[in-house]
Amino acid sequence: MSAPARPSFALSDQARSRLDVASRSLAAVPGGYLLANLFVPAFARIVPMAPRDAEQLALMLSFVVFALAVILAFATKTAARAWAWVLGLSALCALILCFVPGAMA
Repeated sequence: MSAPARPSFALSDQARSRLDVASRSLAAVPGGYLLANLFVPAFARIVPMAPRDAEQLALMLSFVVFALAVILAFATKTAARAWAWVLGLSALCALILCFVPGAMA
């Protein structure tokens, strides 16, 4: 008796390419948005400026961070690396928020 045949779920090259672009797009837009929003309070806590000035500078730089996250998501070799970069940098910002003392908003 042989084992029952399992259906093959192999993706075509076109479907694999579309999934790759979809994954990179998700890493770029929502992932970049997450990174930019975590960047603002993290940067404001570590920069040695007046709190109001630090927040304004961090907010202005967050647009650059978001743009760089989008570029990074499509410049990496694989979608997994794009996710690793975006989530890794987001985790770094979250760690700064957790462990660096600062004013609570």
